[in-house]
Amino acid sequence: MLQSTERSKVGMADEGQVPAIALASIAAVNSALSLYFMERASIRVPVFDMLEWLRFYGDRAAAGDWFGYLWSPHNEHHIVITRILLALDVRWFGGEGTAFVVFGLLALFGMIVATCREIAKSNLSSSCKLAAAAIAVLLLTPAHVVVTIGMPVLSPYLQTSAFALFSFALLDGAADADSFSNYRRAAAIVCGWLTAFGVVAGLVIWPALIWSAWRGKLGWTWIAAFAGAGTLFTALYLRHLAFYSVSITFSFSQLALSLDYGIRFLALPWSHMPELVWPARFIGLGVLCLACFAFLKDGLSARPVGRLQRLGLGLVVFSLFVAGAAALARAQVAQEREMPIRYGALVALFYLGLLLWSLHLLERHWNAPGGLRLRWLLVGTATVWLAQQIVVGTYAAGEASRRNDAWARFVAGEWTPDMMQYVFPNREHAEEILADLRRMHVYVGK
Repeated sequence: MLQSTERSKVGMADEGQVPAIALASIAAVNSALSLYFMERASIRVPVFDMLEWLRFYGDRAAAGDWFGYLWSPHNEHHIVITRILLALDVRWFGGEGTAFVVFGLLALFGMIVATCREIAKSNLSSSCKLAAAAIAVLLLTPAHVVVTIGMPVLSPYLQTSAFALFSFALLDGAADADSFSNYRRAAAIVCGWLTAFGVVAGLVIWPALIWSAWRGKLGWTWIAAFAGAGTLFTALYLRHLAFYSVSITFSFSQLALSLDYGIRFLALPWSHMPELVWPARFIGLGVLCLACFAFLKDGLSARPVGRLQRLGLGLVVFSLFVAGAAALARAQVAQEREMPIRYGALVALFYLGLLLWSLHLLERHWNAPGGLRLRWLLVGTATVWLAQQIVVGTYAAGEASRRNDAWARFVAGEWTPDMMQYVFPNREHAEEILADLRRMHVYVGK
């Protein structure tokens, strides 16, 4: 009887291997397609914000004011990492965008390695680990995120997303303590600081890290260390910073607008398309309810939770704070626009967090006698996701071609109405910056 039970378990595990390998194959194809569309959709010409970045670089470099160059805010963001990459790109690569591509690929690869390492260290079955890693890769490499690697103007969002993930992965719980734990936690604080050097939304990582430290039973010393590091850094970051788009007025209509914005934020990439805004609202509301359930169930209870669940919940809490901050800052100024796709790199963490939190449930059903439907449902969903990647990547490549063409015509002396959308909304200002670029000998041949 015992031998029969063991053979049954082995048979179910073998059944789980085939769908897991299918998911891994889909993830591999998706990764190859992502690299293809990353190149096809590259926009390495200085459109919109990057024009301002380059002019500021030229002014500060001429004055020798490197501290001012790095620390002076761009709107409400301290884009320190972007400005370092921009300086390296101009000096080392002649303004080819290469520094941004290399950093973006390394950041994305680091996110994949960190996530897969956490899954590999878990006590999931081998087939479930393979399936979970494949799904994680799919969630981290959607076309709308990967194509931003070739768009320097969107790089700050990927930077914030990457360092947020690194920070949570480095923040290990007391149960996982070893001789390197204190070094990892100190590194988690450093990554927490770097998170806000992408975009200002990275500041909201600190309450999420403090919660994660408490949930992981790190003890009050480390909780106080994270709280102190976050408070001091936030105060320094916000000093003399103006938030032009944030409204502090309260009304029920404003609350409704903010809630709607947050729901659409969590529904990216679908809410980026005007035709899918309403279906996207249902998706956003659904995942918001799931996230709230996850936090109420495992985020506040006294019972212990596994490291993967804790890591997933940390990413979910951070993403919800980001969505709330975006809703507060942008709800009134972007009511009629589709949800900007640049936020997609931040939302990818939200879905990754939900995956990591739910893996204990996936394990429970993956090798169960009735788990065959679930396994192949995931394979079917991944196949549809792959097909969607091709559609999104093709669309992004078309948009990139139009922007690159508009820039080339602008440099040649043309100005057409579409350039207000693809180059810069103000012709006179754009031409002034173009003259600066010619003096700097960068991008003018693009």
